Amino acid sequence: MQVNANTAGYSSAVISGDPLAGRDGELATIRRALSGGNKSGVVIVGAAGVGKTRLAREVLHLAERAGERTSWIVGTESAKALPLGAFTALINDAGVDPWPNIRHLIKSFVAQQRQGRMLIGVDDAHLLDGLSAHVVHQLAQSRATRLLVTLRAGAEEPDAITALWKDGLLARLDLAPLSVDATRAMIEEALGGAVDARSARRFWNLTGGNALFLRQLVQDQIDAGRMRLTAGVWMWDDDVAVSQSISDMVGRQVRGLTPEIALVVDTLSQCEPLAVDVLCDLVDRADLETAEQMRLVTVERSGGELAARLAHPLFGELRRASAGEMYLSKIRGRLAERLAKDPDADMQATVRRGLLALESDLPPDGQLFLQSAQHAMTLLDLDLADRFATAAAEAGVPEAAEVRALNLLLLGRGEQTEEVLREISSSGGEGARQWSTLRATNLIWMLGRLTDAAAVLDDLAGGPEAPADRFARLAVEACVDAASARCATAADKAREALDSGQLSDFHAMMASVALTMALGALGRADALTPVAESALERAMTSFQASHMRFWYASVYARACRLTGHIDECVAMAQRLAGSAHEVPSLAYANLASLLGGAELMRGDVRAAVQLLHEALAGVEKHGVTTGLRPATCFALAEAHAKLGEAEAAKEAITEAQCSVPPGFLFMQTAHSIATGWAQVANGCVADAVATVLDAAAQARDRDQPTHELWCLQVAAQWGDASRAARARELADELDLPLADAVARHAESLAAGDGERLLLAADDYRAIGDRAAAADAAAQAAVAFTGGQQRKRGLYAAAVAKELSDACGGLCTPALRAPASQPLTGRQREIVEFVVAGLSNREIATRLVMSVRSVEGHIYRACQRVGANSREELAAIARRGPGS
Repeated sequence: MQVNANTAGYSSAVISGDPLAGRDGELATIRRALSGGNKSGVVIVGAAGVGKTRLAREVLHLAERAGERTSWIVGTESAKALPLGAFTALINDAGVDPWPNIRHLIKSFVAQQRQGRMLIGVDDAHLLDGLSAHVVHQLAQSRATRLLVTLRAGAEEPDAITALWKDGLLARLDLAPLSVDATRAMIEEALGGAVDARSARRFWNLTGGNALFLRQLVQDQIDAGRMRLTAGVWMWDDDVAVSQSISDMVGRQVRGLTPEIALVVDTLSQCEPLAVDVLCDLVDRADLETAEQMRLVTVERSGGELAARLAHPLFGELRRASAGEMYLSKIRGRLAERLAKDPDADMQATVRRGLLALESDLPPDGQLFLQSAQHAMTLLDLDLADRFATAAAEAGVPEAAEVRALNLLLLGRGEQTEEVLREISSSGGEGARQWSTLRATNLIWMLGRLTDAAAVLDDLAGGPEAPADRFARLAVEACVDAASARCATAADKAREALDSGQLSDFHAMMASVALTMALGALGRADALTPVAESALERAMTSFQASHMRFWYASVYARACRLTGHIDECVAMAQRLAGSAHEVPSLAYANLASLLGGAELMRGDVRAAVQLLHEALAGVEKHGVTTGLRPATCFALAEAHAKLGEAEAAKEAITEAQCSVPPGFLFMQTAHSIATGWAQVANGCVADAVATVLDAAAQARDRDQPTHELWCLQVAAQWGDASRAARARELADELDLPLADAVARHAESLAAGDGERLLLAADDYRAIGDRAAAADAAAQAAVAFTGGQQRKRGLYAAAVAKELSDACGGLCTPALRAPASQPLTGRQREIVEFVVAGLSNREIATRLVMSVRSVEGHIYRACQRVGANSREELAAIARRGPGS
């Protein structure tokens, strides 16, 4: 694969070769069947384009690499009319009597088998002539050679080929289309990089998992610039580009249609599925029946009603690409008018009808567009909602401007939202005060201007206000206080606003965000769950709050992390992931960040990295300026650092530092911890400890006890137990299982008590933090070994290794510490720099010591762990306990 990226950030790629991905299970099944047993081989059966030939070729390629002999036979339409047509190249005389040739072929293959293992591949066996099929059958029956046969499902094959599996000569493998996961794996293999989950599912939906169609469709999108590389992730959010190649593959059935049949296909291409009764009001029923017989359309019974859809998703794309816009606009208008005659079944139906009307030749329907905008917001599609709200405003609907302003805020278009809201709130008209609080919200969360937001709210407080207006102001003021780390004040204001029962859905979500941030920081875990349940229930049903479900959930997730409720966080994230049928692009960035953070908390670090990179790509694509960018980068820095990926961790924290809003003191703890993890990955453990202990002191000054606890926990994971007494004070104050675990961890680390370190590991594991458990177990292994308890040390090292593997292979300071011969503090520090790739001179400069001293420490460290070189020392350190 070749990838070229220009300075504008657009990327193009050429898919070269024919990658096999997503077929590991089938490949293993075939290889097992060929390696022994009572079968002579395998018949691979599947639809055209599903990947039968590619899979068979891969098996033969692997056999050749293993030193086996192979032969490849292909059945074709042109050779089908010739006796032994598939074997023409292997026979000398195609005379009148074919039987000598048959005997010659069989003896030849058998003789080759005697000279060494041989595998014969027979491709498209349904196209073999009768005698060629007989040769294949005889070879299978003789069991003198092994066969791998491909066969198209539903084709009329010779009886001799059918007998291969019916008579038990060959095992049969029905090759299904690629799954969603296999589709993603194949795309990533072809492009040599990550692809986001939404794009992979879209390719799967359009191709049905057909490998042939998939390869071509991916190449088409790249060639047309519709699929781009953003922040290291391939994303496809644009329309479908249809090339001549894909048209030749799929489009033969939709060419040369009569106008009547074309109308059936084109109507469904604009809106499917459609009830047959509805469709037949727009097309002739006889034409629909003909389209079904031509396998252009499928008609299925759902409940008591027949529904029609296109037989292949690409049919609609092909027709849309070739039909004229005026023609399609007319079809969309007729569809919108017909659908309006019946009540909409749900919000999706209203949005679908609204979009048909918006893109038709009908006069604008402002009320329909406004309703569709609100429903699209509930369904998380803010880009579509903006189109509807703009159209409603242009149609003269008064409420449309305010809906659009709220939608712009949720889209993260801070400057544009500020311009619109400043004008609305300064107009003095009805609802101006409410829109001033919306403006303040935008200043806080989208633009990071806390001082300006506070000024807007102070102006509101200085004037007369109704009770409902006051509570709305308090809800937003609580956000200013929470972001400024005034947690107790934020909690009081947010609670008062929520208890009033007079908040709009939007302002209730703002109060919930502030209250959750404050409760998490104060350690009031028992009060978190009811707040979260109420907020998420509201977000599922309200157009004002719907898009905030993932944002709020991320706030709640951080509170769960601070209070040690990791299992609850993971359950909530998974629940939200299933709360919408499809998650549009911007909403998916929020969801991916939430899911990635949850995976990081529970220790599935590699899964976290994949999701977080998808989130960052979405942030980049949409130009998001909210806290989503730094929060995602914080998590990425930690995840990469835990895997020992120093440069990636450094890049993530550099990105975060450029996007943390000034004055957002609440983010300082997460920022400091992420910075510390990046420092650890780059060998600067002492600097990392100093960073988080300074953050702990600041959190204590701001009365953020769980923030302080978090800092002490990571310091202990990095080997620092200097704050053990303070950790115990926090445990007594907070009454949280997490606080008890951190206190036990720090105390037992200070005492070098391996048994209590193992208990701390169990505590962390019970909470759901497997990565912290792995670190504590690794430290227990070192403590046991230092105390001459070799067997307990080996046991603790095995526990650490098991936990590390479950997390994706951790490479933290604790897990890099060899358990066999514990290093001194200075040796440990220097080894960390060696692992990070620093030269002896660079280490000496960092530690203000001579190069000779550094060399001496490295020499003694090598003696302790049995390493023969600097490189081997680094390798042993990366493997960690149990290595």
